[in-house]
Amino acid sequence: MNLEFFIVRKIAFSTRKSFSAFIIRIAIAAVALSLCAMIVAISMVTGFQNQIRNKVFGFWSHLEIVPFSLSNSLQEQGIYRYQDFYTDSTLLPEVRHIQVTALKGGLLKTKDDFEGVVLKGVGDDFEWGNFKPYLKQGDTLTIGSDENRKGILISKATADRLELKIGDKLTVTFMGKTIRNRPFKVAGIYETGLEEFDKRYALVDIGIIQELNHWGKDTVGGFEVFLKANNLFKSRQRAYFLTLFGSLLSDEHRMELAKDPIENIAEDVYSHINNPALDVQTIKSLNPGIFDWLELQTMNELIILTLMLVVAAINMITALLILILERTNMIGIMKALGADNLSIRKLFLYYSAVIIGVGLLAGNVVGIGICMMQKYFHLIKLPQESYYLSYVPIEMNFSWIALLNLGTVIVTLLILILPTSLVSRISPVKAIRFD
Repeated sequence: MNLEFFIVRKIAFSTRKSFSAFIIRIAIAAVALSLCAMIVAISMVTGFQNQIRNKVFGFWSHLEIVPFSLSNSLQEQGIYRYQDFYTDSTLLPEVRHIQVTALKGGLLKTKDDFEGVVLKGVGDDFEWGNFKPYLKQGDTLTIGSDENRKGILISKATADRLELKIGDKLTVTFMGKTIRNRPFKVAGIYETGLEEFDKRYALVDIGIIQELNHWGKDTVGGFEVFLKANNLFKSRQRAYFLTLFGSLLSDEHRMELAKDPIENIAEDVYSHINNPALDVQTIKSLNPGIFDWLELQTMNELIILTLMLVVAAINMITALLILILERTNMIGIMKALGADNLSIRKLFLYYSAVIIGVGLLAGNVVGIGICMMQKYFHLIKLPQESYYLSYVPIEMNFSWIALLNLGTVIVTLLILILPTSLVSRISPVKAIRFD
């Protein structure tokens, strides 16, 4: 039998009341609260980042292939639809789906009010599955149907401002060499929570845009490109690596790693297309503010994890020093009986491992419990106009939770090796007489 573990079993669960027992309870609570805070933080940040990204990619895409232009006009220039990369999926192995699109600016008018809007034309290849979660009322558009061609999907923000509801009729005025009016009927109302999109865009049949721009059916404004999930290296892991080990890398390697993986794929797509008339743009370059803000959340998360680990380690060091002080007589007796310093240090490390284990168990129960309650009951609300979400999202990744548990054990036990070295300085004679 392992002597050190046998002694720990006898003293760790002793019911004798002492000052050290109180300190041990504090240490257990500190480890539990630290792990709880880390689980909640990483689940919240993961959920927050994924929810925002899903919203952006539900309305847009990872990449856009558009006619090369030096201006920011709303795609007045068309492009032939049946490009090689569109008809042959094997040419772009990183791509999961490509769909056509076109944009047209106009003025949305009702009897009493008006609103500037950008019409986004979508074709029969549009992925409605990504968009449907944000459709609050009505139904999607039936593309290519002359009967339903006048349908329009507007945002809830636009519907509220103009007091529109499903089935209401409205007019969109298009400016140009001549002023043209087109009637529409509200087919659906969506809400992504992304104010930049909701205030600006409405969805219509791409045939409307083609007609207004005097294009044929084979001409579109551009292509939206969705990438395969396994081609995207998670920004959180990249941010962690750069923060922890970035100083060890050369400037060239650090800059290459800091580049968003979508940008690398965009360069590959551009080289595969090999058409100087076409440009490949990433969603991050089109909306840098949102993605920079999401990257900042990863840094905040890393700071929280570091602080919680430091708090747990400091509390464990304090508890261990008090345990050593209280068990000084026992240390002297064990040395007098022939126990070496390594054996006694192992004893206190085992003792610390028991405390950490109890703290981790409590921390997991409380942390996962809080996450489950928030996930299913949405107890913590958010102002959607500021955070793009109406509640704090939770996405639990149990591999990350396991790593948090393992990391807490390893970090705290490694740090505790130093205070256990005090055992070697204790004289058996003085320790036995110590009171």
